[in-house]
Amino acid sequence: MANMKLNIFPLTKLPFDVIANVLSFSIKHQDSKVIGSQLIYVCLLFAKAAIPHVWKHLYLEEPAQRKIFSILQECPSKLMFNYQCMVKSVTICPVWISNMKSGGLLRTLDIIQSCLPNLTRLHIEDKLSFCHAYHLSKEATTEQLADLICKKDLKELILDSDHLVFNDELLEIISEQSRSLQSLSINGSHFTDEGILEHVIPNLKDDLVEFSAGHGGINPISLTGNTVLALLENCPKLRRMLLEGVDLNDNDFIGDDLPSSNLEYLWLGKTCQQNFTTQGLFSLLMTCNRTLESLVLDLSHVSRAMLQDIIIPLFQNQRLQELYLVSESWAEWTAYYPRPRSEQEVRAKEAMRCWKLKAYWGITSDLIDLICEKISTLKVLSILGENQLKTSSR
Repeated sequence: MANMKLNIFPLTKLPFDVIANVLSFSIKHQDSKVIGSQLIYVCLLFAKAAIPHVWKHLYLEEPAQRKIFSILQECPSKLMFNYQCMVKSVTICPVWISNMKSGGLLRTLDIIQSCLPNLTRLHIEDKLSFCHAYHLSKEATTEQLADLICKKDLKELILDSDHLVFNDELLEIISEQSRSLQSLSINGSHFTDEGILEHVIPNLKDDLVEFSAGHGGINPISLTGNTVLALLENCPKLRRMLLEGVDLNDNDFIGDDLPSSNLEYLWLGKTCQQNFTTQGLFSLLMTCNRTLESLVLDLSHVSRAMLQDIIIPLFQNQRLQELYLVSESWAEWTAYYPRPRSEQEVRAKEAMRCWKLKAYWGITSDLIDLICEKISTLKVLSILGENQLKTSSR
């Protein structure tokens, strides 16, 4: 009505909660970037509404970004906003494992532990193994690292590093002292089945909701199907599992005593085609086919036969709502560019994506229609990021 009268309705007349809610949809944290943060410069009202959403997650990727600590260590009463209480999540990309300088992991952890009372999510991401390659003083120990990570209110922990101190001993200390953890993500060759079976499961089995291994990281992972089955069997609240590069083998899933699980989301990617075939995939999906709502397959050996003989029969009368066929498993790419670091590498990856699409399993529009018809609960069928689900099929 205001528009019909050619009047402009002033936003300042809206309740503050409404403005804050609207701005929350415009401010997104994605790929270590805050999208929409410029909204804080519109006016003081927008600043008050938007700053809590901007500051809820801090990305500390370079030593220069540690300058933010001067604000966090300032007495809140001297600032316009209480930034310390706003931060709920922190991503650290350490430059040194030692305690030296502003880029050191231990020093960074020490500061955030002392300054951020509401921290519930911690992500340590050693993108290029800088921690492992360069250190300018005595290296940190596993005990030092664990002491600074452990926090009774921590709900989500992501560890992505191939450094020696990221190991099963670290998992033991963390799982014993941070028993409220609901989400655990690990990536690194020094994490093994033993750490999960002997420490994580006994201590976190009653609270663990999400478990991720290898997903989104660049370091090798040493877990096997034994860990996967143990988690499914012993963690009744487990709803989400992301497995990428895990050493799965058909032999791990042979038998009539496989556990049933309550998984609602499963990401499965980059497994060895020779060791983990359609037989193993079928057995794994059988453990959760009655509860699974979202399935992501990032496998280079997905075929028409797999979709017809496994996916459709298992899920056509079940709860599956989303099916994503990703297929980014390029051995040549992961060997040299595990994570794009420049615009050129991003373009190269996109070019390989297009190339892969041209030879994409021979999936035809008829097969897409068949999947949509047989799995009537599907809301999303996405192939390489494109939604192929037709409204006519509904």
